[in-house]
Amino acid sequence: LYVVQSLFAHRYLPESVPSWVIPFSIEQLPEAIPAFNSVFSMGVLYHRRSPLDHLFEIRSLLAPEGELILETLVVNGSEGYSLLPKGRYAKMRNTWFIPSCLTLEAWLKRCGYRGINLVDVSSTTFEEQRSTEWMHFDSLRTFLDPKDPTKTIEGYPAPKRAIFVASR
Repeated sequence: LYVVQSLFAHRYLPESVPSWVIPFSIEQLPEAIPAFNSVFSMGVLYHRRSPLDHLFEIRSLLAPEGELILETLVVNGSEGYSLLPKGRYAKMRNTWFIPSCLTLEAWLKRCGYRGINLVDVSSTTFEEQRSTEWMHFDSLRTFLDPKDPTKTIEGYPAPKRAIFVASR
């Protein structure tokens, strides 16, 4: 789907704005090829057992003035705090670390990024993540505690997403 979305956007972008999606995972790319002006990591970081290794890998792919656009789950907390769910988080498997914004900023600095900018922090809403005729599966409403929508069904804080932009 993301490749088709990219092709759609590419069709309407002016030729002066070269834009391509490479349909590979980061593991399928050669190591340390600093060739990309922008790398998007969207909803990936919290699925990584080693989120700092992921940030280092991305940095090794960025051109000298390249930028990372990082969208990920975050939780409230001080620098150094990260939620490590015992099992699932909002019914998601394979969720390892959900950092606070201050922790994520520290991780980015530790991995050598500069010009770190927190662009947005937003709670996920029922309007944006819902069942539709195209998507019949569970939605946010079923991932949250029916008696307390500020918590997941497992008792963790409800999903909140942050977008960071950082330079190599």
